[in-house]
Amino acid sequence: MTDSVTRLEFDLAVHYGIAGPATDLTATTVAQWRERDPGWKAKHWAYTDPDNYGARRLRPINVTTRAMTAD
Repeated sequence: MTDSVTRLEFDLAVHYGIAGPATDLTATTVAQWRERDPGWKAKHWAYTDPDNYGARRLRPINVTTRAMTAD
């Protein structure tokens, strides 16, 4: 399942260089992500939070028009 962020969160992440539009990615990456996650709208990506070694990884995200509520 793809994570979702608000437009404000996405814009801030883009400002810091840790997110961007899917057009920044290769066609192969987009195709692989779409195959693995049909819920991804294929428009945006972000880096994960750093792991125990400080490494970040690319991940698909969806951008919402409003804040998500906790269930």
